[in-house]
Amino acid sequence: MSTSHRLILSLAGILLGGSALAVQPPQPPAPPAPPAAPSKQISISMDSGDGYALVDGQKDRVTMSGSDVDNQQIKQLKQSIKGQFLWFRDQGKSYVMQDSTLLARIDEAWKPSQQLGQQMSVLGRQMGAHGKAMGDLGSKMGDRGQAQARAGTRESEQLRALGRQQQELGRKLGEASRRQATATTDAARRTAERDVERLQQQIEDAQDEMEEANDRIAAIHESEAQQAEVISRQMEQRSKPMEALGKQMSELGRQQEKAAKAADKATRQAIAQSLSEGKAKLVR
Repeated sequence: MSTSHRLILSLAGILLGGSALAVQPPQPPAPPAPPAAPSKQISISMDSGDGYALVDGQKDRVTMSGSDVDNQQIKQLKQSIKGQFLWFRDQGKSYVMQDSTLLARIDEAWKPSQQLGQQMSVLGRQMGAHGKAMGDLGSKMGDRGQAQARAGTRESEQLRALGRQQQELGRKLGEASRRQATATTDAARRTAERDVERLQQQIEDAQDEMEEANDRIAAIHESEAQQAEVISRQMEQRSKPMEALGKQMSELGRQQEKAAKAADKATRQAIAQSLSEGKAKLVR
């Protein structure tokens, strides 16, 4: 059994409820969710180097790197500059670069990372759907566990009451037997015999009720154990694709990290070229 499966089982509870589920007609499948709109902003943070931001006002998209990005300054520049531009910081000074050739090179460098990010987003939505389904199953197990606990409590209370009844009947039977043994007249002996027979019958009836109660408890546990197994299999079926998706996510994450480092390197090379060729303007 998978780790995620064991975790959800431990949170959901061990026992299920005792009430039977009514058979419902199958529901029509829910319509597929519409595809999510592409992200309007892609933010990638790198720990080293001066900050920069590739801004595309027409697409409302920003690709950022570095911890010293001046969002307020970029916001002001976006209002005055039409189209795409690269804001960057070098040696504590801020620059803007709008050279189309260098911007196209930077755009191309970031495409692999952005595509991997979109693939991860799709996998994330799939994992979310499986996770919600597993959560619903866990909630169902918890609800049925509470129901079974209530049913078990009722049966246990009945068994305790029958036990107290048996104890009292046993005490009365002992008294009737003593009266029967010590009777000095035929009438007293016959009365005691009838009491003994009546009490013995009541004890037998109580024993039958206790057996029936025990049978009901056993039936509840057997029925719920079967339903628990069904839910358990459903949860295991859900956990398998989640594990597979998680592995894919991890692999895509490694690929994206590698792609982002390559894109960051290409961007900084373009920044250095823009400075050496005078294609970057100092922001006052």
